[in-house]
Amino acid sequence: MLLNFLGQGWVEGNAWQYSWFVPQDLAGLIKLMGKDEFNRRLEAGFVESRKWKFNSEYTNENSLLAMGVLPINHGNQPNMQAAYLYNYSGKPWLTQKWAREIMEVFYGSGPMDGWPGDEDQGQMGGWYVMSAMGLFEMRGGCDVEPTYEIGSPLFDKATIHLDPDYYSGGTFTIEAINNSKENKYVQSATLDGKPLTKPWFYHKDLVDGGKLVLVMGPKPNEKWGSGEGDAPPSMSTED
Repeated sequence: MLLNFLGQGWVEGNAWQYSWFVPQDLAGLIKLMGKDEFNRRLEAGFVESRKWKFNSEYTNENSLLAMGVLPINHGNQPNMQAAYLYNYSGKPWLTQKWAREIMEVFYGSGPMDGWPGDEDQGQMGGWYVMSAMGLFEMRGGCDVEPTYEIGSPLFDKATIHLDPDYYSGGTFTIEAINNSKENKYVQSATLDGKPLTKPWFYHKDLVDGGKLVLVMGPKPNEKWGSGEGDAPPSMSTED
């Protein structure tokens, strides 16, 4: 049974969605909520929303009311970051699982289901392009030292050609070894030939050129990127 959290004070979203919307300090939110409860609530939201392909338009409610029905409504902006929250809570394999699931079941290839939701300012398309390469930016680059988070790439290989007017690195390549629909979980990673044990890296490491290699497999590697201190930076953890 769907629950409607849309009431007075909520615009184009609901209380469940906006509870997670502190991209500047997810470590602080996890501390307040407790890591186990954070993960429990988030996972319950994904399991419920998967029944409707993460799209409120499939709930048969009118469009405005439907925005307040599903926990994960990927068709609107307030919680399109949801799949990547697990990178902060010690379960990056669930980021890999759910990011891939959204790409596979929400987006289509026809004129009606290419992006069945609110494509304001290109956000839905941008989310897909970034996620298909295996990357995401929780804070949209709005940091002194911006970072990229790692998800589950669709492509076996993607090459980013850096604008020489701004960056001298030439190209940055993302390679996913053993990648397939089933092999969606990161087993290990290297960045410029060095082991990468955290599910994120700095923007400066991308724009100086180089290569990110992800070894993929059919089962989660729950040790990769899940250790104490492996989460991406948050306001309350930064110096």
